Amino acid sequence: MAEKKNISFMTHDAKSNSLNQRFQIDNDFSYGDSTIIITNDNASAQNVINLSKKNRIPLVFSLIRPQVSFLSFPKAWFVGPNEALAGQMQAEILNEYIKSKGNIDKNHNKILDLVIMRGEKSNPDTITRTTSLMSGLIQHGYILSPMTENYANWDFDEAYRIMGIQIKKLGLENIEAIAANNDDMALGGLKAIQEFGYNKGEPDKFIPIVGIGGDSAAIKAVDEKVIIGTVVPDLDTMAKITIDLITDSSLTEQKIRDTYKLKVENRNVLVNYSEQKNF
Repeated sequence: MAEKKNISFMTHDAKSNSLNQRFQIDNDFSYGDSTIIITNDNASAQNVINLSKKNRIPLVFSLIRPQVSFLSFPKAWFVGPNEALAGQMQAEILNEYIKSKGNIDKNHNKILDLVIMRGEKSNPDTITRTTSLMSGLIQHGYILSPMTENYANWDFDEAYRIMGIQIKKLGLENIEAIAANNDDMALGGLKAIQEFGYNKGEPDKFIPIVGIGGDSAAIKAVDEKVIIGTVVPDLDTMAKITIDLITDSSLTEQKIRDTYKLKVENRNVLVNYSEQKNF
């Protein structure tokens, strides 16, 4: 999309190091005409806002909403997924699966015994994805028993480790569904239960798992029917709006609403998700 508008990018990975990221951002302002940044580091986010204001160049935060205010700079925007929709769609997939099976209440307690693999504690995306998932299931009439609070920090290996602990603590016979705040954690949970023979093709040894993200490994797992689904952000639309924002100074919230039919508020543009499911 950028090439069509004759835009060239300098791209960097700070390798989870705040000092590296600060240096990269500072250096880029000597060359760049606009900035797109993905960071969950508040100091880096505030630094790029200050530099963008000083240099009067457009700024778009992508994927991760900054936890510092950018509203004092009119050329700063956030473009990312609608996280509330992600959790709601997970609930829809789980409900559809349960209805297709008739009943998954293995321990007959009339409660959906659900393990939720959460991301980073206190992270807004973790909170929004989890609460929208739970409220969606409650709206479908389920009585929930989120069995434990598991914060696996978006990580495959951590989710695998935590899921192993939960299996020993709760017993697989008492786990009726697994929902993860992202695909890496969903796949980590899958690896743990597969080591006990679950989700390997036997109908009576299957626990439905849903993720978020649409990662290639998760899509493959959906195709193979070892997890029941994931929800995928519309990255094409997100990229197009981001490019438009750094090239068209006349673009307004209303114009984005009218063109893309999306939720836009306080220069936050939230793109939609779509389902990938198979059961």
